[in-house]
Amino acid sequence: MRQLIATTKNFGQYREALQVANPPCIPFLGVYLTDLIFIEDGIPSLVKNTELINFAKRHKTAEVIRDIQQYQNVPYSLTPVPELQDWITENMRNAGDVHEMYNQSLKIEPREKEEEKIARLLSESGFL
Repeated sequence: MRQLIATTKNFGQYREALQVANPPCIPFLGVYLTDLIFIEDGIPSLVKNTELINFAKRHKTAEVIRDIQQYQNVPYSLTPVPELQDWITENMRNAGDVHEMYNQSLKIEPREKEEEKIARLLSESGFL
């Protein structure tokens, strides 16, 4: 699994395996998000020295989105398992109020103030 999902050659092995996989499947979204970030940050939105929209950038973005969508076009043939559905429903009922759980989460792990976060990140990276 580590070899398959290795980031070398832009997730090359993973991309090859995904190409031959038969949908439906759930691809690793991180690969697509990385592609979208590179497109957004690496390709200018306007054609150089003009006010014209860079349609090449939009086309590349659309290709990535189309790749993601192809895995949504084939339905899963799942059979309901009543025992499992009952178990999930019961545990959802017993989970409690979402707002109460969020408040409890903040008590256990309070949010960092922005300056504390910056100081921690600087410290972790060796600048402090």
